[in-house]
Amino acid sequence: MIIMVIVARVLTLTFLIITIAVCAVAQPSGDNPGRLPAPTGGFAVGRVTLLCEDPSRLEPLDSNAASRRIMVDVWYPAERSVSTQATAAEYLNVAAFERGLGADGLRRQLGGAHDAIKTGRVTTHSVGQAPFASSLPLAPVLLFSPGGGMIRELYTSQMEDLASHGYVVAAMTHSYDGFLTVFPDGSSIAYDGKRWPKIPSVEGEANLNQLEWHTTDILAVLNYLSRLSGASSPQLPFAGRLDLTRVGAFGHSFGGVAAAHACQRDQRIKACLNQDGAVAMKPFYLDVHKWGMNQAFMLIERTPNREPLTDSDLSAMKMTRARAMDVIARLNADRDRALRSTGMGSYRVLLRQNVTTHMDFSDLQVLSAKDSTELDHRILVLALVRSYTLAFFDKYVRDMKAPLFDRSTPDQVLESVEKFSPARRPN
Repeated sequence: MIIMVIVARVLTLTFLIITIAVCAVAQPSGDNPGRLPAPTGGFAVGRVTLLCEDPSRLEPLDSNAASRRIMVDVWYPAERSVSTQATAAEYLNVAAFERGLGADGLRRQLGGAHDAIKTGRVTTHSVGQAPFASSLPLAPVLLFSPGGGMIRELYTSQMEDLASHGYVVAAMTHSYDGFLTVFPDGSSIAYDGKRWPKIPSVEGEANLNQLEWHTTDILAVLNYLSRLSGASSPQLPFAGRLDLTRVGAFGHSFGGVAAAHACQRDQRIKACLNQDGAVAMKPFYLDVHKWGMNQAFMLIERTPNREPLTDSDLSAMKMTRARAMDVIARLNADRDRALRSTGMGSYRVLLRQNVTTHMDFSDLQVLSAKDSTELDHRILVLALVRSYTLAFFDKYVRDMKAPLFDRSTPDQVLESVEKFSPARRPN
């Protein structure tokens, strides 16, 4: 699978970079049920798919110089009377993806999750066009950006859970970056490796073209929802129900860096969350005044590799051990400096590296589990991610109490939760 992954060891101890890689997912056994974890909230879940066009930007790779187009799935709280048994929304339009990628191409992208998705064993907990929950006058809005090369559908479990707790969640696929974007007319755009400039180096060079482009996608979707908020249409069950004074943004991998940058660019967003995304260990870039953002921020990441550097590692890096350790210390300091530079404070939630993977933030590890034991473990990891994501947005978007942060204790998946106090912006 093409994906922007956070590499915790580039022949080093803790250098982090974002790079294009092929992610091999374990092949499942025949008895894998391919089920998604059920949402934990009190609402049923509805879903609609929208096409967002941004006329302010021309699509560079479009031969007709058309406007930028972004496909968006919107999950929202629905009436509890809605039944998903016969009307569950489709997980992935397999036929359309096979037309765009070929059967073998789709298999390569989905890896071990392919058979469960292809045969329809993966069922969602969402209903298309379901009536909006009548007991909820307004719902806060969350915007989600997937990892580089990934598509929004493969994060359904996270989106459904948040919607079941009363959030409207808009997840997007970044055209030319997701491994395939399928439009309502049946046309599609595949990933294009020539879309962006050179991948950043371990020294922290920013691929700013891509970062700015994806961040502008996030803000374009927010603007689009703002325009739709007053519309009246049976195709928009959430129309008139969006609380645009309570907006959050989050993302996985490179999408997490883009979500953080969206907070930096737009004060309408009250809180941003980065799921396992960093460039040179930083979850976002500080501005020229060494300031991060005015809003609250949370980083959920896997612990870095703590194995000692070997002589061959140092030789490949062309560094002395002293120089390598100096660089590692600087990168750690840069990360902590960023987390200490937010106006509402920040959290760093660390997951144990030896029992988690970068793809545990998506559905893929659950859907590719080899047996029931691995399935239970992958569901446990995803449940922890969902719990901290919900608690963070409840606290900083809804202004609710979040007792999870007060009682966090290390366990088989969670290593630690670190809190950074609110900072004062430099003059």
